[in-house]
Amino acid sequence: MSVRLQSLHKITDLKNRLTQQANWRYTESLRNLDTEREKLQELLNSHDQAILELHNLTNDGVSAQELQGWMHFMLSQRTLIERQNHLIEGKQSECTEKRQEMTDCYLEEQKWVKLKGRRLEEYQEFLNKIGQETLDEIAVTGYQRTKG
Repeated sequence: MSVRLQSLHKITDLKNRLTQQANWRYTESLRNLDTEREKLQELLNSHDQAILELHNLTNDGVSAQELQGWMHFMLSQRTLIERQNHLIEGKQSECTEKRQEMTDCYLEEQKWVKLKGRRLEEYQEFLNKIGQETLDEIAVTGYQRTKG
């Protein structure tokens, strides 16, 4: 089945738009991943700062109740860090999926672009053939007139 050249042009335009959309989705997922990584870094910095504060407090002397409060706080921070790590893993897998979608869209677009290119070449060859046949006909007709 041969696809018309005009239809191929429309299909390649559509495939190009789909590829652009997939690219935008992938870029957005990368931005989201970076944002989540920044949040993790902030949590880690906050945790490190809290450890230093706790160390300074223990050097100055701290009550058991204050120590227990700090330990509870540190545990909650570690839980937040674990949740953030889990969230980042999810964002990474999302990025991988979006990248694969983008790649698939690009490859699909390229198939249609190549088909369009082949159809353009075939059409150009057809036009050249018709042009040559017309020139041959004109030459033969002109030759017959001059001869006869």
